[in-house]
Amino acid sequence: MKVLSVGKLNKSFGKHHVLKDISFSLETGEIVGFIGPNGSGKSTTMKCIANLIFPESGDIEIAGYNLRTSRNQALSHLSALIESPGLYFNLSGMENLRLFASLRKVTNSHLDEVIGFTGLGPALKRPARSYSMGMKQRLALGIALLPKPTFLILDEPFSGLDPQGVFELREAIKNLAAEGYGIIFSSHQLLEMDKIASRNIFIKEGRMVPQKQIQASVAALNYKIYIDREEGDAALLDKLKAELFLSNYQQEDNILAFTLTDVQYLAPVLRALLADGRSIQGVVPMTANIESLYSSIYQGA
Repeated sequence: MKVLSVGKLNKSFGKHHVLKDISFSLETGEIVGFIGPNGSGKSTTMKCIANLIFPESGDIEIAGYNLRTSRNQALSHLSALIESPGLYFNLSGMENLRLFASLRKVTNSHLDEVIGFTGLGPALKRPARSYSMGMKQRLALGIALLPKPTFLILDEPFSGLDPQGVFELREAIKNLAAEGYGIIFSSHQLLEMDKIASRNIFIKEGRMVPQKQIQASVAALNYKIYIDREEGDAALLDKLKAELFLSNYQQEDNILAFTLTDVQYLAPVLRALLADGRSIQGVVPMTANIESLYSSIYQGA
C-alpha cells in the first residue's frame, strides 16, 4: 500500500525554481533514502510534504488523502523530524513525552510503549538539555511516534551522533520499517544510507535523477580483473592513470579493481596489461555502489 505519492511537485522562491516536477512514491514498510548535496531541493521537498511550505503546483497524497483537499486527514498519518529535534530543553525527557502525549490525546498504554521504545530509562527524569545528541534523537523519534503515524520523515537523523548512537538509531529505523512504517530520510552519511535504505532517490538542482541510466553508466566504468601480480603493476597503472585511461585503481592479492575515465578505454587498458606480459584470468564489471553513484551524479556540483 502506498503511504506517500508525490506528483509533479514544483516550488519557486522568487525567480529561483527550486523543485522541478518532483514525482515519487513510498510503500508501507519501505525505507527510502533521499540524497543530494546542500541546495539540491531535498529539504524543500520534505517541507512541502510536511505542509510547512506550499508548492505552486503538484499533488501530494499521504495514506490516500490529498494534502490540499484533506489536509487534516493526510497530516494525521505523518510525523516529521526536520532539521534539529524540536524539544523543550528545560523539561525532562518524561515531561516532554507527557506534554506531547496530552496534546495528541495519546493513551497511557501507548505512551508506555513509546517510553520503552526510547530506551532512555532513568535518563527520562533528567532535563533534555543534558542529553547527548543520540539521546535527543531517540526522544524526538519517540515523540514522533506518539500519534501512531504510518509515515515518517527524518531529515539528517544521524547528524552529530557517535558510533553507538548511529548503530542504535539505525536499528530503531529498521525495526520501525519492519513494523510497517513508511520512512523517507535524508543524510550526508552515504554508507549509513546504504545499510538501511530499501532504495535511494537522487535529486540534483531540483530534479529527480534517472537512476537506471546512472547505474548502467557507473557499472560500465568499474571493473575487477583477476591477474597474476608483478612488481611493475603500480608503475604501469600509474602510467595509464597519467594518460587519463583510469581515474583510480586498487590492488589486493591477485585482484585489480579500477575505474575507467570513459567506457571506450577498457580495451586499451586490457591491451596495455597483456602487452606488458600480465596474465589475465578474468574481467568482471563491478556493481555500482552508493558512493560511485554519488560521485558520478554530483561530481563538480
